[in-house]
Amino acid sequence: MLYLLQVNVGLILFYALYKLVCTRDTFFRSRRFILIVSLVLPFILPFIDVREWLESRDRMIMLTHFDYSAVLPEIVVGSEAVETGNRVFVLSEWIGYLYLAGVVVLLVRLAVQAFSLYRFIVRMPEKEINGVRVKCLNDPSGPFSFFGWIFMNPAAVKEDEINEILTHEMAHVKQHHSVDVLLAEMVSICCWMNPFAWLLKREVRLNLEFLADRKVMEAGFATKSYQYHLLGLAYNHKYGLSNNFNFSHLKQRIIMMNKKKSNATGHIKYALFVLPAFALLVAGNISCSQGASEKQDAKEETVAPDSVAAPTDGVAKDEVFMVAEQMPEFPGGMKELLKFLQDNLKYPENAMKNNVQGRVIVQFVVEKDGTLTEFKVARSVDPDLDAEALRVLQTMPKWKPGMQRGKIVRVKFTVPVSFKLQ
Repeated sequence: MLYLLQVNVGLILFYALYKLVCTRDTFFRSRRFILIVSLVLPFILPFIDVREWLESRDRMIMLTHFDYSAVLPEIVVGSEAVETGNRVFVLSEWIGYLYLAGVVVLLVRLAVQAFSLYRFIVRMPEKEINGVRVKCLNDPSGPFSFFGWIFMNPAAVKEDEINEILTHEMAHVKQHHSVDVLLAEMVSICCWMNPFAWLLKREVRLNLEFLADRKVMEAGFATKSYQYHLLGLAYNHKYGLSNNFNFSHLKQRIIMMNKKKSNATGHIKYALFVLPAFALLVAGNISCSQGASEKQDAKEETVAPDSVAAPTDGVAKDEVFMVAEQMPEFPGGMKELLKFLQDNLKYPENAMKNNVQGRVIVQFVVEKDGTLTEFKVARSVDPDLDAEALRVLQTMPKWKPGMQRGKIVRVKFTVPVSFKLQ
């Protein structure tokens, strides 16, 4: 879920910058590259580990040491405690099921579209028109292309329009525009709950039409005549995976055809796309470094006179991760953890008498063998409430340890406990 969150935030950032920077120029080839990058990079950047490089830069240390602990659904002690905790968990669980159901439905839809196109390619008769092999349609659908195939109904197109249509569709074929369409389709399926994924898909298709329209203009066809032909062609189309000659944003296409070519120096602004890429890279590499942990431990040992001194055998502790690829798990999962805490937490009588309420946040480290160590109250409310939260959490059994790149690692976990009175 954390990975999906990073991916979706990346899509939002890239789309926002694309609309801000690119939509007013005529650098359609550069736009195509930027759109592909915007679709692919958010999926790749979270896997790139640059923590060592970031931590070597003094100004980045605070970012890389940002406390990015995994936070459980809040445990509520007091009125309606069990119902509140269960409601939070069930909601998050059903959101996961809803997401997976949407992905399955859209994948089935994609498979149906692909199968329909395959049957269409096999069954449709082929004919050579002006030196181009064309699959001949029998219905009034508008012309379209898919990878190396061009589909058109010759009887429904005027003689003076055929060359324009073939030039347009050949641009789609030769420039491999179907690859972009399929890529955008897969991204919109993976991130179907994110409206910006669908908006990026629309921008991809629209820019491909700009590229094909430019090819028609460069071939020497009259701009005004071509635009009138576009207005007169059929708009019904049944195959979502193909490159449509009559894409719905016809007004924008006509505006771009009449627009003066942008000055080449305008490409400089495309360097701004480094910013969201860098932001995603930093966000994906937030962790707790060994050096920072050791310094913090040393400070705490100096301040707390009753603390036990650490072993002085010269062996440093392993790094503590705030987020691992596979997070530690309570025996039986999160549902059992919620039940354990709700069954064992008691509202302190003294706090009830004094009407004390609040949210205690407790942190602990899940060691490589599953034992729990280094308990501390990260956010205190009241000594009695703090003590009760610590008491119960310290009685938890061993956890399943966390994993990072196939190795068992130490991971810091955070549990918020809210004490509320009716």
